[in-house]
Amino acid sequence: MDSKEMLDKRIVLATSTDNMLGMVLDGALTHLGQAYGVAKVNTIRTQVMGDKTIRSFFWYPVTSLLKVARRLVDDPSLGLTCDEVMTGCGQHAFSSLLESPVGKMLARFGQGNPQALVANGPYAYTLAVSFGEREYSKTGERSADVVFTRDLFGPAFTVAVYKVAYKLVSNVDATVTATISNDAGTDFTVHSRW
Repeated sequence: MDSKEMLDKRIVLATSTDNMLGMVLDGALTHLGQAYGVAKVNTIRTQVMGDKTIRSFFWYPVTSLLKVARRLVDDPSLGLTCDEVMTGCGQHAFSSLLESPVGKMLARFGQGNPQALVANGPYAYTLAVSFGEREYSKTGERSADVVFTRDLFGPAFTVAVYKVAYKLVSNVDATVTATISNDAGTDFTVHSRW
């Protein structure tokens, strides 16, 4: 679903105004450290970001996470695919966000109601990132689509976010897939069925 080539294109497309909340960045980086070695990830993080302390409600360039992920994919000793790295980041970024006031609000709306959860997802994204557009459409009583445009996280990250959200908030095991519309993986549709 995601590839090194797509990730490279998203890194190039990102501008200085494309940012993410620290809690999202911290959740993803914490996961990477636990999964692939704290020392290894901290070394890469320092090379990419310097020694900055990550604050939950401060904004950080999305390229910080994308470049760390890209370097991990390039590490031959790990043998990782882009899908693996970005999926793990998405899973843990959402879990971190869920502990925030924004996440608690989203959880309240979607508790036991997957349709409400997915309907409010585009709004929650606008609170967590400064890039991209998202448009929700109900496709059935137990299904929905969200069209993502200029999303720099990419499809693997985003599908993982939705899967975790459905499980943790609405207590359902949803089938979540993506249809990718361009070669950078910035434009795609997330299809959810539960």
